Amino acid sequence: MFVSSINNSSRPRRSQLFGISSVWLSFWKFVFVFHQIFLGLLGPTLLMAQTGRHALIVSSVSGDEESKEKFWKWSNQMYQTLNQELKFPKENLFLLSEDPNQDNSIVTAKATRSELSKVFDRLASRAGVDDVVFVFLLGHGSFDGKEYKFNLVGPDVSGSELKAFLDRFSSQKVVLVCATPCSGILTKILSHKNRIIITATKNEFENNTTIFAQFFVEGFKNKAADTNKNSEVSILEAYSYASQKVDAWYKERKLLATEHPLLEDNGDGAGSSSPSPANGEGLLASKVSLEEAVAAVARRGGASSVSAELSALYSNKQKIEAALQELKYEKSSLSDAKYNKSLESLLVQLAQTNQKIKNLEKK
Repeated sequence: MFVSSINNSSRPRRSQLFGISSVWLSFWKFVFVFHQIFLGLLGPTLLMAQTGRHALIVSSVSGDEESKEKFWKWSNQMYQTLNQELKFPKENLFLLSEDPNQDNSIVTAKATRSELSKVFDRLASRAGVDDVVFVFLLGHGSFDGKEYKFNLVGPDVSGSELKAFLDRFSSQKVVLVCATPCSGILTKILSHKNRIIITATKNEFENNTTIFAQFFVEGFKNKAADTNKNSEVSILEAYSYASQKVDAWYKERKLLATEHPLLEDNGDGAGSSSPSPANGEGLLASKVSLEEAVAAVARRGGASSVSAELSALYSNKQKIEAALQELKYEKSSLSDAKYNKSLESLLVQLAQTNQKIKNLEKK
């Protein structure tokens, strides 16, 4: 294996996974197969309905023409994907770049600390309770021995300042992706309830240029990361897709990986490279999407619009699926009897709801 030249680092059986007997599995087999229940066996995307979605993309200072072109490509692709594929309202999209002239029709302002602060002010005034606020930082980052720094035009912004910005969103679901060198320390600094933190590196000492941003953006384009084929990409799916792609990228080139992505979403400050019920990470990320829920429902049914009744049924289905995913994470703290009873109740509810949806979509 060679050090990277980049400058600036057997699936368990179902009975083992859910802890239920073969009798239970046989009894509910038709439910799992016919209704395609995603309890982690097929990579769940149990998505929460959103009332509003907001996004901020910030491309750091580049330092050279190659980086400038690359950072602009990734930030522009993310913007276009959010706007065109995920249907983010343009008024809820903000893009900061070191050179606004790259496309002043979409760039909000120059990527400076003062402009970043102004955008967070606007986001704080616009975002409603339970809205999703997505922040995507890409490019160069550093660690000075005390603080993480996101490299901007002029003064950098520190990890402590990022925390102050995010702490203004106490009632929203915040997704922050920091695809820069040295970003791993942010899983500790920014950890909080209702907050998903994704970093390109596992700590502050992996300081080589990263490629995580490229694959994270790719995961949303044309639903590339939609592993369970339900027409939606959850944050967990996007993270898993990008993480696997990064690993493959280094292996294909016979390079020693100098970046190891992390995800933290349970508020304990300890990110994981492989989120699962075993480490308590990934539950919130599996339930949050950047997609508008009603649009996804319409796609499932092949309709251009969705009736209030069908929308309500899909909303109820999402809640049941979320409860199933939460049950999976709570399994270790429950007795077998309580777990099986809760599982049976939720599966029955889901089967009944799926049947109602099927009947309504036939009309």
